[in-house]
Amino acid sequence: MKRLTAGKLLTAAFILLLGLVFFYPVAASILRSFRVEGQIAIQSYMELFFDCFIFYPMFWNSVLYAGVITLLQLFVIIPCAFGFMYARFRGKNALYIFYIMLMMMPLQVTVLPNYIGLRDMGLLNTRTGIILPMIFAPFGVIVMHQYMKSIDNSIIEATRLDTSSMIRILWTAVVPQLRICIFAVALFVFAECWNMVEQPMLFLKDDRLKTLTIMISQTDTFSPAILSAAAVIFMIPVLLLYMFFNEHLEQGLTLKDLS
Repeated sequence: MKRLTAGKLLTAAFILLLGLVFFYPVAASILRSFRVEGQIAIQSYMELFFDCFIFYPMFWNSVLYAGVITLLQLFVIIPCAFGFMYARFRGKNALYIFYIMLMMMPLQVTVLPNYIGLRDMGLLNTRTGIILPMIFAPFGVIVMHQYMKSIDNSIIEATRLDTSSMIRILWTAVVPQLRICIFAVALFVFAECWNMVEQPMLFLKDDRLKTLTIMISQTDTFSPAILSAAAVIFMIPVLLLYMFFNEHLEQGLTLKDLS
């Protein structure tokens, strides 16, 4: 019993240490944004909100891109995962393995093909050029497909007796069972799109179309005080989403017992 208690204490201490390591940059950024010449002040936020007007379009661009991409990805993810789960066609397993390989590839591998494709379609320096490639990211399809293995197939079979419409089957029998997983996937997709840097940096030239991540990366253009305040504002949306939906996130990433 003593060994078990000591092991639990050691595990708790290790987790606490890791938590402090990850929390330190967040706390340091917040404290730095309120320090001006060694004193506590809100001057950094005053400069950001009233002197740096480019902050507003970049912030709302980040909201627009992340929100639209998340919504459109869900419309793609659910039917694709459903097809991988229940459809029968030649090469399905090979295509699914290709999805996994594509998910594991670093972003830098796909940037050049995306750039060439957007250039040929005339979509560089447009909002569509940022949104379109991100809609078909494979991560959500893989996660949703794995979660679908645990849903109740009898509900789907009962729905098929009433209708042959795949849209109705998805909406009435599949989506309600995926609600928690949808929240989890949506949170991950939103966070990924909110943090994207390479795409707006390479695909956009107009500052009015760029995101807040680009502003924070321009250390030679903006003062440290403005960037510190912008970094804190940048963290708020994802932190709020995690605080409100952390329970759905934990449940959505835990497969049900298949036995």
